[in-house]
Amino acid sequence: MSDALDNIFASDPELAERAERAEAAARPDLAGVFRNYEAAPDGGFPIAQHQWMVTTALPVTAEAVAELLGGTPYERETEAEDAMAVKTDADRVEIVIDGPEAVKLDFKQWVNGKLAHHCDTRTFLSPPEDVGVPCRCPGTIAELKDRAKAERGPKPSLEIDFTLPHALELGRFRYKSSGWSLIPELPALKGALARSGGPSLAHLINERVQYTSKAGRDVDYQKATVKVIKPYGDAIADSRSAAIEEEPPF
Repeated sequence: MSDALDNIFASDPELAERAERAEAAARPDLAGVFRNYEAAPDGGFPIAQHQWMVTTALPVTAEAVAELLGGTPYERETEAEDAMAVKTDADRVEIVIDGPEAVKLDFKQWVNGKLAHHCDTRTFLSPPEDVGVPCRCPGTIAELKDRAKAERGPKPSLEIDFTLPHALELGRFRYKSSGWSLIPELPALKGALARSGGPSLAHLINERVQYTSKAGRDVDYQKATVKVIKPYGDAIADSRSAAIEEEPPF
């Protein structure tokens, strides 16, 4: 049975359109961020997360992520918008990536909370008056890392946007990193996404790496990896075929 509110919106397209726009404006453009490191409360070295941690601005999104990937939503002590978080039980998550354009890499250096350097390692990307001006960054990863370590140059700013195939209604999520370990894999990843010719089903993997260096130092860190499985359209077709095969023959 409908009520007066349902009747008004059903008979007034303009009112319904305004309500739809207001609802869209109330939803964040980004549903949440997948993280394998958590900021230390004392400002020290970030704390490694062996399973994916997801932060979001919306409690309802945190609850949906917890239901899908395990964990319990909680509120972080932060002034950032994504104050809700879930430390999930998953180190491997199925995701859908629209294409190679969903993988973005540039380089940024922040000084006292302000963006002091933003480039593509060849030219500046901001501010507007400097766009296209040579940034004079070195051309190799090793040199870039050395400069960044000495606080004389920018660090990577990597973003991979995706949706969750089992919760598409939640919207777009993102993996963000200022690390270096995934950069050598990006050409192969973008190539695999391009060959799919559209959205791709992939695994976002939070891998723990442990080894002893030649100098005898124990190394232990989290590394994100993305493995493209198949075109998303094929995955949907395979799921439908499996569902048909599982139906009883009577």
